[in-house]
Amino acid sequence: MANTNNEYVLIAGSISQKTEKPYIDRAHSFVRALTKSILDAEVGLVVYLAGEPVNENGDPLTFDWTVINEAEKLMENYTPAQQLRIVTSRSAMQEKMSEERRRLIRKLQAANLADVSYLDDDLITGGNIGDEQVGAATAMIALGGGKGVSDRARKMRKAKHPILPFDLQLGGICGDGEGALGLYDQFFREPLTMFPCTGENVKKRLDTLSLQEPCYELEQLSEISIGLLKAEWVTKQSLQTPDVLILTALPVELAAAKKAFDIDDNIPPRVTSNGIHFWPTVIQRSDGPITGIVASFSGAGNVNASAITTILLSEFKPKKVIMMGIAAGSRDKMVLGEVIVSDRIVYYESAAALEGGELAYRPEILRPHMSTQQNLNTYFATSSLFARLGERAQVMGFEMPASSQAGNVAAGITVSSATIASGELLIRDPALLKSFRSLHDKAYVAEMEAYGVFDACEKQRVPALIVRGISDFGDGTKDDAFHTIASVAAAIITSDYLIYGWQRA
Repeated sequence: MANTNNEYVLIAGSISQKTEKPYIDRAHSFVRALTKSILDAEVGLVVYLAGEPVNENGDPLTFDWTVINEAEKLMENYTPAQQLRIVTSRSAMQEKMSEERRRLIRKLQAANLADVSYLDDDLITGGNIGDEQVGAATAMIALGGGKGVSDRARKMRKAKHPILPFDLQLGGICGDGEGALGLYDQFFREPLTMFPCTGENVKKRLDTLSLQEPCYELEQLSEISIGLLKAEWVTKQSLQTPDVLILTALPVELAAAKKAFDIDDNIPPRVTSNGIHFWPTVIQRSDGPITGIVASFSGAGNVNASAITTILLSEFKPKKVIMMGIAAGSRDKMVLGEVIVSDRIVYYESAAALEGGELAYRPEILRPHMSTQQNLNTYFATSSLFARLGERAQVMGFEMPASSQAGNVAAGITVSSATIASGELLIRDPALLKSFRSLHDKAYVAEMEAYGVFDACEKQRVPALIVRGISDFGDGTKDDAFHTIASVAAAIITSDYLIYGWQRA
């Protein structure tokens, strides 16, 4: 789970004098439910406290005191951690609050549930209040209101914080703008301006989050809302220092990675400062989620792989790197669809050109870091490994073909370790592939990116691992379907390893 100790939500909005009572009651009930959900999630709330405007029936037209009153009722349920940030002023407390309300603020302070910031009495304006609220908040929920809500949303967008507007037709005290309703319409046009990381996903759910015509109970709706905000915070955190960078080279490999890590095809890529497309992802584990980024070289070759890996390492600073995709395997040692993970990378291109056109190979050999070797040893020792992989394949709708005209096929999802021969040659000669065993007798697999990835990671001291599905035997006998099959098999292993094999530092 993302660290939410420093996350604070601003519930911004107001209600028109003309709004019907059922809508007023629904809004305040929702704010009470939100308050509980936010505190339960160990997230904070930002409020501005002064007087409380009411309509002719005595119904409150703002939400800040609703938050505070609900927090007081719930306060015994929480470990004091200053989850309330109260913005006010000395004059507002003395001139616009009752003694009972001043005592309530001090009660929350004394219990260490609230931290109070006092604005200078000479500088109290709507803009200054908004600046103070936005300066403390890392997310905003909008209900009703007018220009003030729009202004706070503009400041939140500038800070790249999420904004979740609701469609309840409340109007606003001043009636000077569209407020939450305007933001709600804008969300459908420009979702990434509201949720910079996960806006496309939230957009798909926004219709079901209606308060005007609710399809959820208010308590459930509040839980969903906080869940969306937390997912945005987690994803934002993943873009800063992801746990793992997941790399692919070919489109078929990228498609498999996106499928394995639940990245919908309709989600557009984010783009680095160097123009490289990437997709954030969150990988759920029993000890809490890990964050990842999926990216592609958009082409084969070690030089390309090394260059783009270096760029991504510098930009994101991931803790670990995994490259997944397809490779050729020796026909006498491997089967189609089998997955291997790298125990060594042999770069076969290094050689001396001798007289008479003879080449003397001088291979470079790289191995995964000791921590990765330990992780793999424990991963392979798990008795439930292959049963779990079969279940994962079934969930993804993956089924290994029974046979292929190109050669023997794996009996389901299987994985083992192997030495990879990596170079710049697209192997179409089985004799050449077999010759790599003279460099290392376990070099049963050949591909074109592993050394580039490993070399870039070695230079920046980032542990790396290669996961490859066998798509062919490096000869003229092909079964094109196995490009997809081997890619998906490798993606399943990559996903499973990150959940069950990869250990946190």
